[in-house]
Amino acid sequence: MLLNPSINVSVMINPPDLPPEQKLLRQQYDALKKEFAKLFALKDKMVAHDEPLLTSLYLQTIGQKKYEAYCLNVELSKLKHRFSLLQAYVNRREKPDLNVVNNELESVFAEYQKQIETEAQRLAAAKEFLKGGFLSPEESKQLRDMYYVIVKRLHPDINPDLSDEQQELFLQAQAAYELSDLDTLKRILLLLNISATGMEISFPDLQTTVEHLEKQVKKLQEQIVELEMRFPFIYKENLYDKAWIETEQETVCREIEVLKDAIEKYKTYVILLEEWKPE
Repeated sequence: MLLNPSINVSVMINPPDLPPEQKLLRQQYDALKKEFAKLFALKDKMVAHDEPLLTSLYLQTIGQKKYEAYCLNVELSKLKHRFSLLQAYVNRREKPDLNVVNNELESVFAEYQKQIETEAQRLAAAKEFLKGGFLSPEESKQLRDMYYVIVKRLHPDINPDLSDEQQELFLQAQAAYELSDLDTLKRILLLLNISATGMEISFPDLQTTVEHLEKQVKKLQEQIVELEMRFPFIYKENLYDKAWIETEQETVCREIEVLKDAIEKYKTYVILLEEWKPE
């Protein structure tokens, strides 16, 4: 990823003597800036890294069996519908027209077939994802820490006076974070020339900025809670619990056996009806 070396982030030195209300606002701003950057980095991590990983783990451990059960459910429903169509012919004392029956089934179950194909693709993608290389725990922490610093310096909600070049640099940092691209994040930090004393980007109205940040922090908190309450995050702890996985697999396996028995039973019924002829 190419970076623009001409980007220059301006530094604003805090005035030495501020009125008490301005000092309080400055403290609020600094605290909110840190909280916003932390939450923003956390949400991005959940969406860019945790969600695909947890989804893949679920599909690989539980989803494979549930996919098998779903396919069997569709097959059983198809057999039951076929049985119903054939039985109608028998009730009318007519020889079943298998072409008509087949066309009807194909029409009714077309969407189910698409869903089966979609799920098959998701399972294949999950396997490929889990084959890929992952960052070490140390590298992952380094990635998060660097991104947190960059968010504090370049996120538009924290720094309203960013230039177009600085905003573009932040977009590059987001892309690098999503791709776990450590090298690009390191180059962005070098480009920013961030020192240990920190950096402030000027903004026109401190009070307005504090109020805006308060709203954005609350919004991020709500978004994170919403993520944690939906798939796949509701299984985050369970997917690393071998006993839970085995229990879930056993439950689905029992369901699969019941479905297989029912399918064999209906196959027998269907064969008898397909061969039926009026006297």
